[in-house]
Amino acid sequence: MLALRYLLAVVAAVAATAAAAVAVSNAFRSSQAPLVSAAMSVAAGEAAHLDTPVSVRQYLAYYHYAGGRWILANSTGIPVYVLGLGQCPRSIASLLGRTYAQSNATVVLDDCVLIMPWAQGNTITSYAATCRSGTDFRPEAAEVEASGVEVRLVLVNC
Repeated sequence: MLALRYLLAVVAAVAATAAAAVAVSNAFRSSQAPLVSAAMSVAAGEAAHLDTPVSVRQYLAYYHYAGGRWILANSTGIPVYVLGLGQCPRSIASLLGRTYAQSNATVVLDDCVLIMPWAQGNTITSYAATCRSGTDFRPEAAEVEASGVEVRLVLVNC
């Protein structure tokens, strides 16, 4: 009988630990929601506000045309910027070698949300910021065309 009590106590402790882990995980995910929402607003060309300042990081990448599509690479091609909000990694090498469209331009990585440059037809859109951290993000677009390719830079003022 005593062994059954100990077994029940262990099961209850494991269940309580699992419930606490789920609660912490859900809290973490919901704390990411404002960051994801802000990044999606910026990607759509709309202003965004966060209640607490977040780090802003920029990455230089290149789009080149190969095999009938634009491919994001780490060298050679049209220079573009990737904009990161939050605690972003030093490198985004694992995200290169792909084509991004407006529908998949927002990439969530742990505590970081990246706004990837995207291509549609002969138009390439990329994002760069005027700050290293901020709470208010106001995008403004500038466009230039050269050799049949339109490059659209969305400058995010913060």
